[in-house]
Amino acid sequence: MKKFIAAIILSVILTTAVTLMAAGLKIGYVDIATVFDQYTETKKAKLALEKEIKSKQDAIQKMSDEVKNLRQVLEAQQATLTPDDKKNKLADIDRKAQELQKFTEESESDLTKKESDLTQGILAKVYAAVQAIGKEKSYTLILDKNNVIYGADSWNITDDVIKRLEDQAKGIVSPSLPDNTTGYSQTKPVIVPSSAPVTSPYQLKIKEE
Repeated sequence: MKKFIAAIILSVILTTAVTLMAAGLKIGYVDIATVFDQYTETKKAKLALEKEIKSKQDAIQKMSDEVKNLRQVLEAQQATLTPDDKKNKLADIDRKAQELQKFTEESESDLTKKESDLTQGILAKVYAAVQAIGKEKSYTLILDKNNVIYGADSWNITDDVIKRLEDQAKGIVSPSLPDNTTGYSQTKPVIVPSSAPVTSPYQLKIKEE
């Protein structure tokens, strides 16, 4: 059913594009995934996220080693411990194990949120750049490449978007401001994103060690 609906949406988009072409209007498309991956801000965000992940992993490993060592000490000493001493050591191990579990869960939640926030922030800049180019070059419709079965190379503005983002980072051009375009307008370009959730294909990857 979902595939059927997606096919209908794509058909409508392509029909609209053909209609606009027939009207002599300007259309382009952009590979958002490529822009995202090649954008300097994305690379910086990935490095920062990986550094934080490594820090969290080191802390978790340290806490895990402490719990493991306490258990080993208890096992080695339990024959000579009084019932109260054994009970206290077991309670201490249990408390530290719970702290480890809580810290691990909180770390995973924090990293997931940070990853999502970074991705959303970068995508906002990418879409703002696309909109700026659309207005400056008088585009009427700009499609995400995921929605394009075929498009002439002359329609592809991916390199233009990457260059604009890098020029913004260097201060050569002013940062593009987001423009919440939701439909066709004579003065604003219409950006048609992929039918998939905008963040799902482009999430920053957490480095596995």
